[in-house]
Amino acid sequence: MRTKWLWRCLLTFGLLACITAPLTAQELRGRITGVVTDASGALLPGVTVTAESPALIRPQTAVTGADGSYRFPPLPSGVYSISFELAGFGKVRHQDVRVVLNQTLAVNAQLQLAGLTETVTISGQSPVVDTSTTTLGTNFTKELLQDIPNARDIWAAIAQAPGFHMTGFDVGGSHTGTQTGFMFYGTAGQNKTLLEGINVTEGQDANAGYFDFGSFEEFQVGAGAMGEQQGPGALMNITIKSGGDRYKAQFYYDFENDKTISDNILSEFKVPGGVGPKGFKAPVIIDPATGERLGLLSGNPIVKQYDFNVNAGGPIVKRRAWFFVSYRDNNQYRSILGLPGESAQSQLKNYTAKGTWQLSQNNKIIAFYNERTKLQPLRDLSLAIPVSAAHWQASKNRPVKVEWTSVLTDRAYLDLQYSHWGNYFPLYPTQTQSTSVEGVPVGRLDLVTQQRSGSMDYYHNRTTLKPQLSGSLTLFKDKWFGSHDFKLGFEAYRERRQFLRFQPFNFYYRDRPAGQQSEIDLYNTPNEGIDDANLLAFFAQDTWALTRRVTLNYGVRYDRYSLGWPAQSFTPELAATFPDLFRPVDTPDTTVAKFNSVSPRVGLAWDVAGNGKTVFKVFYGRYYFNPSTDISSLENPVGQAALRFAFNDQNGNRILDGRHELGNLLSSVGGAGNVLVDRVNDASDPGILKHAYGQGISTHIEREVATSLSARASYVYKSQRNGWAEVDVARVGAYTQAFPFVDIGPDGVTGTGDDQTLSLLNFPATTAQRRFTTPGTIPGVPAFDGDYHTFELALNRRFKDRWLLLTSFEHTWADDFRATGVGTSNLAVARQATGYLWQPNRRQFGRQKTTYWNYKLVGRYVFPYEIGFSTSYKLQSGFNWARTISVGGLRGGSEEILAEPVDSNRTENVHILDFRAEKAFKLRRQGNVTFMFDIFNAVNANPIANFRVATGSRFKEVITLLDPRIFRLGVRYDF
Repeated sequence: MRTKWLWRCLLTFGLLACITAPLTAQELRGRITGVVTDASGALLPGVTVTAESPALIRPQTAVTGADGSYRFPPLPSGVYSISFELAGFGKVRHQDVRVVLNQTLAVNAQLQLAGLTETVTISGQSPVVDTSTTTLGTNFTKELLQDIPNARDIWAAIAQAPGFHMTGFDVGGSHTGTQTGFMFYGTAGQNKTLLEGINVTEGQDANAGYFDFGSFEEFQVGAGAMGEQQGPGALMNITIKSGGDRYKAQFYYDFENDKTISDNILSEFKVPGGVGPKGFKAPVIIDPATGERLGLLSGNPIVKQYDFNVNAGGPIVKRRAWFFVSYRDNNQYRSILGLPGESAQSQLKNYTAKGTWQLSQNNKIIAFYNERTKLQPLRDLSLAIPVSAAHWQASKNRPVKVEWTSVLTDRAYLDLQYSHWGNYFPLYPTQTQSTSVEGVPVGRLDLVTQQRSGSMDYYHNRTTLKPQLSGSLTLFKDKWFGSHDFKLGFEAYRERRQFLRFQPFNFYYRDRPAGQQSEIDLYNTPNEGIDDANLLAFFAQDTWALTRRVTLNYGVRYDRYSLGWPAQSFTPELAATFPDLFRPVDTPDTTVAKFNSVSPRVGLAWDVAGNGKTVFKVFYGRYYFNPSTDISSLENPVGQAALRFAFNDQNGNRILDGRHELGNLLSSVGGAGNVLVDRVNDASDPGILKHAYGQGISTHIEREVATSLSARASYVYKSQRNGWAEVDVARVGAYTQAFPFVDIGPDGVTGTGDDQTLSLLNFPATTAQRRFTTPGTIPGVPAFDGDYHTFELALNRRFKDRWLLLTSFEHTWADDFRATGVGTSNLAVARQATGYLWQPNRRQFGRQKTTYWNYKLVGRYVFPYEIGFSTSYKLQSGFNWARTISVGGLRGGSEEILAEPVDSNRTENVHILDFRAEKAFKLRRQGNVTFMFDIFNAVNANPIANFRVATGSRFKEVITLLDPRIFRLGVRYDF
């Protein structure tokens, strides 16, 4: 697909921005506003307000308008001093005002007539309640990032934040190198991640990199943003340190190994074939040397891990130019449950550089570079995936930017940014560590036990490139029936994904026991498909202060997506062997879908008492999905696909010997033109692909109950509509033939009392296949929708007077569709629209209702002699889950179905208690050194975090245990 139009648009908008200053950098900063009065309460125009901070190269000034109000342009995170001056009045200075990301703080002042006291200093009264905007989020400032026990990654941090319910559990860094899934106020997916304003979101919602935690200045996680936010998920906004006018450096190192880790294996699991409480089973472990059956002697704890992080920053030219550089090496070796003697490595490296140049009093240039690498030589290794089938991953991630900010006047602020993000993600065979398949064995999957052998079926080399341009103009205007804070913006990018897929022998076997129908997948590999997703978005918003107590937030965002691919071609290797099944492919430049969507968003903030202490907020917003390249890649003829046949193994050697052993074609798998986009420009298609969206309504009451301490009660409703689903429109209405199936029940044994016969459905043998990506408008196919209600209580005290506190409780009621999976972790988040694949047997229970809740507490207190004590406690309800069945013999191939509704069972609640004790020593002119001692999972809790739900001999077999108690030693040197 041609992209010249995009670059013309980018150039045009860049020139317009420079000339007329329109249009959306993401908000990497906070704001300060306020009103100045005299002793009688009369408004004071013409007051000079000055903001000073170590975060600013030069102080910023503003002047109050006719209504006595002032506003600063967006300010970088930090601690500020705000002074107010007017001839004839005494000077007032507010100190220790804490500015955080994407929040607006009101700092008001009352000036007295000049007298004996020329300056009044007010300290320790930094506001904590945002009374003007309706964004909902949690800000991780220095204290929460640095002084609380966690794994030093964003997933471990957000596990401590209100609104998030995790699907995996990190203990002392046990998830290093692995993204932890989560739900945000009920919904999963469609998240957006910004690093220094760079959109580093991979695909629809993933985060393709692991961050340099020590380089963070601050990050915010939340939702309800006006213009900047795309999809309905969480917005993660990270900003990096900038240096300063004096040189600073930090050295950090922590360490843990098998000597600092406890044992939390149940005694029942330590004997061969052991069965624990509620029928959970130890996995079957065979000693490779003797063939002897073993008990479970270890879960999957860390064997060794260290985290080395060093950074430095300071002036290049004081009050003119700053620099910041950082390096991180986080390396872990972890044992594998059920594989004694095996360990998997995850090594993450980060290189970061940032420069800030103050060109003039009002103009600044910011440059940023980051490179992140990840090495996992045995990715996915588990009891069910042997070394031969594991992946070798050595990936790289590189975001860069150049940003220009300009204070045009004290009422206008311009921000323009050009960025580029590149992600390079190979998954190679462990035998070759490359695209070569020489010596790689043939791959197999046992459909009953889900055990793999030989090679894997997902080798690739994926490159994603996302050049992007964004900009915004902020305008302040008063005397328009109140004061206004207008913001106009745009965002444009092209996400290009180049996806090389290859498969050893171009076969993959799907085995069943003797007497049952096995299957074989024939791949069209090797091929390298290229797909593009182009976005051009505009937004306009206003923070309208109707009165000093009531603020209206309203805005609209327009998104234009164009999805398709450029001209390309390839020839599958199997075209020579099976010319009737595979042919050379040549495709022109093609656009398969366009979306033009308008998202309204409106909120109201009411300062109840007018003193900035209590605020009531209500918000409504619609957010359209980021489709990425996922939809177009399925229709692109140059892409990975397989033909799934019944395998008639005539001589019993379990190897395909020729065309004569291929039985009936069961289905096509994957894309390569097999899944068409349901669009209006083809009359033969059954409908129109609508743009999926989420919407939400939230209400909050927040109160500053004491200095630096706020309490909040919230109700959040979220929904998803027009969800994209893969549907076989020819077969979905053809499931008319009865297919009785005997479910052997939870005991996995035929002929016992828990057996039951299920009334499933099959389709006639002559039924063709027509797969579409569709919004669920096909007759007989319910829409892929979901509804989520959350009630939440939260208490937040910023660090002041030597202590901080963040605690929350939330309960969510969810009503949506659930898919099947190998373990309970899959069931918990199986809501992705593109994996919907409607089949009546799979969806026999339709939409299902589930509930879950969590409680979190984070606290810190600094005792005399700089002895710090911190704690983190997380209590999370288990997930609803259902037993599944692998059904063979269907004409479409094997199907994994639910044997019961999802709410039939619930996993065990998980609670994790962590502590930190630390002592800081001042080294006079040589800085400070802090020694840290962390305890993770202090009570050595041992809930089963994941287990097999598939009916059979391995039902309820343990997959993952919560990691045991672990001690970590660390040191931080600041100088």
